[in-house]
Amino acid sequence: MSSLAQGSTTWTIWAWDTPPGQTPTQDANQDIALTIGTATTGSGGTTGTGGTTSTGGTTSTGGSTTTGGSETIGSGDINAPAQGPAPTEAGTIGGAPFKLVKNWDFGTNGTIGDIGTLSSEFQYHDHWGTTDNGGNYGAVTVAPNQSTAISGQPVEDPSRPYREFTSDSMKAYVRPLSASQSTVTVSSHDAGNGSITAKWSLPSGGKILGKDLLWEARLRMPQVQKAFWLAMWTAGKQWNNGAEMDVLESFGTPNVSPLGTAFHVDSVGGSDSINYSSWPQGLDSAGVPSGAERDPATYHTYTWLYKTDDSYIVYYDGYVVQKGSIHWTDGGTAGGQSIDMWFLFDFGWGHTQISDVNISLPASGFQITYEVDYSRVYLR
Repeated sequence: MSSLAQGSTTWTIWAWDTPPGQTPTQDANQDIALTIGTATTGSGGTTGTGGTTSTGGTTSTGGSTTTGGSETIGSGDINAPAQGPAPTEAGTIGGAPFKLVKNWDFGTNGTIGDIGTLSSEFQYHDHWGTTDNGGNYGAVTVAPNQSTAISGQPVEDPSRPYREFTSDSMKAYVRPLSASQSTVTVSSHDAGNGSITAKWSLPSGGKILGKDLLWEARLRMPQVQKAFWLAMWTAGKQWNNGAEMDVLESFGTPNVSPLGTAFHVDSVGGSDSINYSSWPQGLDSAGVPSGAERDPATYHTYTWLYKTDDSYIVYYDGYVVQKGSIHWTDGGTAGGQSIDMWFLFDFGWGHTQISDVNISLPASGFQITYEVDYSRVYLR
């Protein structure tokens, strides 16, 4: 390693389906973000090939040699990348390597493993300063403690948390706000949820930003309920029917059966190639098989690629589920005023403006569980 420059770098690993010297019929490549460090060796050091080896973790081959390094959250600065994996779709997308700028790896074994760290990176209200999308959502976002709450926001009872960490994920719940209430009603906003919004944002997007953006997350919904509301989306503080990108949006409408087995992917203020007026038919046209590939209880990976020519592609487990173009401006208009970009996860319930999910349910046994493995933002 002494001949390699120290610091952050990206290596590209190539694979072929034929022996050396023969023309391959298929090939693939994968970018891997690395940090080249200095080996610490000497008598009494930890040496051997029985060291700890893991993806993005610590590899010991004599002393404390870091190849890949421990994962870090990152500051959001492309010139000081975070340590962590390359994008899942890097080989499919091709081109120059992406730099990981935000690595939110949830779970006690990840970079976001407790409420304190979560609160340093995320807020418990949207970027407009509301806990229910301005009164639209049926469940309000609950703060984990008083220090993270905004005015009038409910704070969770520690015995009934709205967010919990496993070793490799964070679970977010929807529950009645009171343990003693008999019903939950969307229009009454008497359910609470564990939604989160990143504190870090981008000043613009697309052509105006001048960098390709890739946002990837892996999540699931192991406990479904009528009128659930799940979304992974981005928008600016200034909004006039766009610009907005719904990388994933789904809710518990009776028009989808079994519950939660379809979703839509659409821009607001842009142009989209796949028609999601029927969510199942939209997924059909994208080539997503029915059955296990659409099971909400199974982890799925969602990727949004937004390029400097204002074009975009959304991948779902490798399937292209939407593509089109959008100007990241107020209203999504060409030549419009540039807007910022925020990253939001709705782990909610109900909507007062959509009759299918403007409902009331018994409070007994009412709970929705969402689970997020990671969320990562890359630039190049």
